[in-house]
Amino acid sequence: MLTSLFINGCSFLTFRPRDGVNTHCGIELSKLMELDVAVNLAGGGRGSKRLMWTTRVWCEKFPEQAKKCFFLIGSSGGNRYDYPTSDGYKKHKFPTMDTTWKTWNPDKDPSTRSFFKYLLSTGVDVDVMTQVESILGLLDLQDYFENKKYPYVFYNTLSDAKIVNKDVKLLFDKINKKRFFKSETSHFDYTRENKQHCKVGDAHPSEEGHKDWAKQLKEFIDANNLRTI
Repeated sequence: MLTSLFINGCSFLTFRPRDGVNTHCGIELSKLMELDVAVNLAGGGRGSKRLMWTTRVWCEKFPEQAKKCFFLIGSSGGNRYDYPTSDGYKKHKFPTMDTTWKTWNPDKDPSTRSFFKYLLSTGVDVDVMTQVESILGLLDLQDYFENKKYPYVFYNTLSDAKIVNKDVKLLFDKINKKRFFKSETSHFDYTRENKQHCKVGDAHPSEEGHKDWAKQLKEFIDANNLRTI
């Protein structure tokens, strides 16, 4: 019997009280599904690799809790490059995890720009690289959930470039779209298109935006009978 909601993603699944946003779509979905929140491992700037890793580690550490969870996964952008650290970075935020992480973001961290300039100089296809990162992570987590019989739903939090590479499209199509809410768009794009930002110049949703997204998520879950697997 499902009793709890597991949440993982980036800042779109966290509170933003400084912007007057004291809820998020995960909390709102838990209310609509009448589930307690088991844990929320989401955090600002999370990339796909960290998201997939922390989800699987939590499930293995707390298998009895995992059996009672519905899993909400807001897939992050592939251009966020996660890496484990040896310095216990922000471990206090996730004390159940031994592995701590940081994220490379070339737009925000000048010290890493030379690394990305090097990649670009080698002819790297950034769009394909980021899509591969996200899709492989989702496929891995999908297989894990299916094997464990853990009910789940995916959605895109951030925008990735339109898929034009045929190999990438081939594997993207292997993701179960019955469990992928609005697979052709993202919460980021939906927020922008419907003018649901928490404030001018900020891409994060307002409280009403979170409630709208959660309502549609719940309808999608019910329509596809996703509480069971």
